[in-house]
Amino acid sequence: MTNIPIDYLQIVLQENIPLSDEEIAHIDKQRREFFKNTTGILMAGTLLIMAIAYYFIQNELINFRYYVLFVFAGFAMFSFFYLIVWLTFRNFKKNWEKDIRHGKNKLSSVIISRHKTENDEYMLTFAGRHKGEKFRIPVKKADYYRYETGAKARVTYLKYSKEALELSNL
Repeated sequence: MTNIPIDYLQIVLQENIPLSDEEIAHIDKQRREFFKNTTGILMAGTLLIMAIAYYFIQNELINFRYYVLFVFAGFAMFSFFYLIVWLTFRNFKKNWEKDIRHGKNKLSSVIISRHKTENDEYMLTFAGRHKGEKFRIPVKKADYYRYETGAKARVTYLKYSKEALELSNL
């Protein structure tokens, strides 16, 4: 990261701006689509793992009791992974509810760093109102490549979901 001159008096943060109907509908769409394919994907993954495991231990399953234990182990594995997905959904749902209740934030600031993860997640870090304050916000790929470090930009984002709604030049 290079030293970028930042005028902290120029940075403006507006908080708790009410969400529009379109933005609330977008959050509701995310909520509905979260579990859309989860059960099928988990079932297919569990069956695939069970088939591979069965191939390797088929000679060990000599008694009907072991078949029942094998099926129970598959059900337990499916339940465990479904529980993890359900807990993740509860966390997202809590954040979505907070975003609806508190609204969105609008930040006019300087981009102080850019970060791309291995999973093609693109993050821009904006300078805050004080020296140590930073806002790291995930953005779309096109926005990530459009803005360089040191550029002045205005971002509208959801505080708890960490989602950029709009990004524009100053």
